[in-house]
Amino acid sequence: MDAAAAQGLESFAEVRAWLLDSVRPASTWRVHPRDDGTVEVARSRAVVTLIEPGQSAPDHFDHLLVVGPPPKLADALEELDDPRVHLLGLPCAEGVLARVVDAALEAADAFARARVTDQLLEIGMALNAARDPARVLELILQHARSITGADAGSIYLVDEEAGRLRFEVSVNDSVETNLQAHTLVIGADSVVGASVLRRRVIRSPDLYQPTPRPDESVRHDRSIDKRFGYQTRSMITAPMISPEGRVLAVIQLINAKLGPEPLRTATDFDERVRPFTAEDERLCSSLASQAAVALESARLYAEIQSLFEGFVRASVHAIEQRDPTTSGHSQRVANLTVALAQAADGVSVGRFASTRFSPEQLREIEYAGLLHDFGKVGVREEVLVKAKKLYPHQLALVQARFGHMRQVLEVDRLRAQLALARKGLPDDPALEREHQQRQHELARMMALVLEANEPSVLPTEASSQLAEIAGHQFVDADGKTIALLQGDELDALLIRRGSLTDAERVEIQHHVTHTYDFLVRIPWGRSLSKVPEIAAKHHEYLDGSGYPSALPSTDIPLQARMMTVSDIFDALTASDRPYKKAVPVPLALDILHAEHKRGKIDPDVLELFIGTKLYEGPQGT
Repeated sequence: MDAAAAQGLESFAEVRAWLLDSVRPASTWRVHPRDDGTVEVARSRAVVTLIEPGQSAPDHFDHLLVVGPPPKLADALEELDDPRVHLLGLPCAEGVLARVVDAALEAADAFARARVTDQLLEIGMALNAARDPARVLELILQHARSITGADAGSIYLVDEEAGRLRFEVSVNDSVETNLQAHTLVIGADSVVGASVLRRRVIRSPDLYQPTPRPDESVRHDRSIDKRFGYQTRSMITAPMISPEGRVLAVIQLINAKLGPEPLRTATDFDERVRPFTAEDERLCSSLASQAAVALESARLYAEIQSLFEGFVRASVHAIEQRDPTTSGHSQRVANLTVALAQAADGVSVGRFASTRFSPEQLREIEYAGLLHDFGKVGVREEVLVKAKKLYPHQLALVQARFGHMRQVLEVDRLRAQLALARKGLPDDPALEREHQQRQHELARMMALVLEANEPSVLPTEASSQLAEIAGHQFVDADGKTIALLQGDELDALLIRRGSLTDAERVEIQHHVTHTYDFLVRIPWGRSLSKVPEIAAKHHEYLDGSGYPSALPSTDIPLQARMMTVSDIFDALTASDRPYKKAVPVPLALDILHAEHKRGKIDPDVLELFIGTKLYEGPQGT
């Protein structure tokens, strides 16, 4: 024993030197000097950082050992009020230093185990809350690296049909990597492929050293290391196996390291990379099992979401097949209403200051918008697509009667001429003039019928003229007296505005009831439970004059009020309606203002709609 050892270690520099010089490769300790003069001692996953009194503690540490003269240690203890801080007074014997460092490592390991327990609980909660498969993978890799101290990690998804592994997620603290297009054949010649085939964890202590056990021999492709200037030393590879026994993915962690700093130099890889431990393997295997369940659940949720989305889109397609004239209306209304909700969500003052919509609520609004007219499948198609006041078959009958009457007039003229001829009298010009006058009058009446058949506003004088036309009759070949216009035809032509009779309008309005009756039978779940209500109330007005239930304003939810504005605006400005021309946007906004003044629509929603000019965005197209 030399003199310094006999007297003990008297300074932090001597302690640091002793640790660096005395620890041998066979020791369970790993010592790493830091650039700031401190030193780290690690054993397995436990790390103790030695500092001098007065020196700033690292931002992150497992355990701290402050080494210095007793008077200075008292000051350090006041500054570092943390149960993870130990003190060692100088001078001290080497054996005391070794025992204190061992004790600190034991404490650090205990803290690490407690932290891992907390992390596992957090992981469980995070994975249970995650619904997006991509997010699940990110969480798995994030927590696995945190628990094991891995410098890098990646996740491969198993493509059973192709027999390949597809690189999905990657993180590396030391170098930038991009392996998104990277795939591997599922085979024993790669570590990740071997893990899939063996269906168990493979732990490799140092892939740059000969593998000590032939049965654990796996080939590591160093071409990727060379490509990125990196060294894959220690590695742990764990398959994610579903409860049904399918390997869904593989998580691969690389280079368990001392300290959070990146691995830059060959010395860093030699001195700061440690093997993954048996405890790391156990934790990684447990996390992989938990992750497999979460990933399977997330995939199932995504499939259900996709199935539901497909059902909604198919339903919209069914609506548009019934009524091609309104193709695109449902999507536009959905887009506008969602945009309105998002705009309200972003307001910090006024009525909408506290209004917030979650992603699930926005999806609820979108589905309600897409399906708000689904009940039209329960409306007679001839009513649904009725473009003019008379149905095509009705107009054809009217035109046939007018044609028949022209023939009757022609026959009457010929009979009169024949009677004159039999009497030896010449043709009477008055007969021809009368005939031409009656034919002209008949043509005028037909033109008036065609004009009245349009869904535009009916002039007041046209009503009496149509009633007069209905009084014109002729006798057919069977002696039956027939009126030019029948009762139902006259009623239709007398519609003041639009193309629907009162009965037909009620039938159309019943589509909202049909919508609700259809949607309420679907198990929407808690997050989408208001879809039927929102869709069913988009024609209710604040003054109680809406349909189908003439609800008071207090019973109309904000989402439905937003959809009302969107629906009216799109119905006015849509260019795909054969029975009317598209209304210019300024006029449509004037009409919306008029509806507000009548007390029908929400003024705050209208102000938000106009103020944000949502109708000018892509969602309105």
